[in-house]
Amino acid sequence: MKKICLSVVAASAILFSTQTLSAQATVQEEVAVEQTVAQQTEFTQVAIEDLPAAVQQAVERDFAGAVIAEAHVKETEASQEFKLVIQTADGEQKELYADAEGNWLDKE
Repeated sequence: MKKICLSVVAASAILFSTQTLSAQATVQEEVAVEQTVAQQTEFTQVAIEDLPAAVQQAVERDFAGAVIAEAHVKETEASQEFKLVIQTADGEQKELYADAEGNWLDKE
């Protein structure tokens, strides 16, 4: 009878420890996925001269006399999105979003 009780206790201990390890591995995988998603949704700064010509031309066309102060890019598998901070001819600072083809994106 003691052997049966000890066997049940040992089997229970093994079962619970396996479930705990599995849960820890799942949590670690979820954290890694969240970090990857966060990295993909963040903009990284780029040199203004590295902007696509279409984006630079869109600023010149739609904001005559404006100067690009900062440029950032967010890259996904399918596309690039640019965040621009411009200084308008009136001295106003604006934050704009565009795709690689120079189309303005609404972010409000």
